[in-house]
Amino acid sequence: MKLLSDPKANYKANKNIKLNNETYFLSFAHSDISGYNVCPMANKLIAKENNPSKSNCSQVCVGYNGNANRFKSIMESRVKKTKYFFEDRQNFMNQLVKEIYLAIEKSNKKGFKASFRLNAYSDINWESITIDKFGGNNIYSLFPDVDFYDYTKLENRSNLPNYYLTYSHFGKWEATEKAIKKGLNVAMVFNKDKQLPDKFKGLSVVNGDENDLRTPENDGKGVIVGLLAKMSRQAIENELKKDQSFIVNA
Repeated sequence: MKLLSDPKANYKANKNIKLNNETYFLSFAHSDISGYNVCPMANKLIAKENNPSKSNCSQVCVGYNGNANRFKSIMESRVKKTKYFFEDRQNFMNQLVKEIYLAIEKSNKKGFKASFRLNAYSDINWESITIDKFGGNNIYSLFPDVDFYDYTKLENRSNLPNYYLTYSHFGKWEATEKAIKKGLNVAMVFNKDKQLPDKFKGLSVVNGDENDLRTPENDGKGVIVGLLAKMSRQAIENELKKDQSFIVNA
């Protein structure tokens, strides 16, 4: 079973190719639909959790969209990978190291830089996972010259020299302010039909829909990564009625 997806297979990753960058995604089954919860700050979908301090993003997760919604086998593959990660961790990590190494070689031979997003639809703390076969190092220290990036809703995580985190705002403003103070870029979904604001809360807004490459080299530092709400108008209105909405009405 292959763990990483081809850069052209994912709609978001495909946008990075124009930046001379091939990004390989690792796609787990989101929320708790595999039997294991991969999104600790999201209310569990199958368990019908309704914790007000968490996000309801699992209900509208993009992991349901695209080919995963059309082809049952894709979601089944994500579930298998998720179970493999939780049930046979060290063998999973050994395979992941091998696939990353081969992906770098493949992209470099074509003249592309390789990058990796290991949390396509999850929020795993990869920096805390050690790999026995490789001296107890984590994945990032094994590939110090390679760019890794992810979105996260966990405010206690921090950037590493080659691992860049963009905090994903979900309506909990206190947590968002902490992430900004820590120096993390912050992704926000705006209630705009066609245009993002130039600035928000005194920070410059970059267009996160143009590509998926969330690195300081591409986005800069101390910025808002703006995304336009892509739900129906009614769905947006319903979301904005919530006490803690992930959509920013600006």
